[in-house]
Amino acid sequence: MSRPLTSPDAEVIFELTSRTFEGNIKHVLSGYRPVYDVQPDHWTSVHHEFVDSNGVATGEKARAEVWFISPEAYPHSLWVGRTLAVAEGSRHVGVATVSKVFNLLLLQNDG
Repeated sequence: MSRPLTSPDAEVIFELTSRTFEGNIKHVLSGYRPVYDVQPDHWTSVHHEFVDSNGVATGEKARAEVWFISPEAYPHSLWVGRTLAVAEGSRHVGVATVSKVFNLLLLQNDG
């Protein structure tokens, strides 16, 4: 997948916690599109572009710029420090901790 033409919505510290189904170290690269648990009843696809590397492997963390699909469906749902579950379908594969929010629609209001 190529990098989106728009600015990223946020930056996260992405941690890949799962292995492959065969038990091997799993690797994901820029262009990776898992789903994030943004609200109790809402998962959404997220495009990743890793910043300091081409990707991440099981047990590693990496900084990534991310683009959310349909952010208007879950406004004000992100803040710095928020940890989001990451999955591939129904399989939990990692966590993403928000380090920056660029898209003000997604930024949680303080009030």
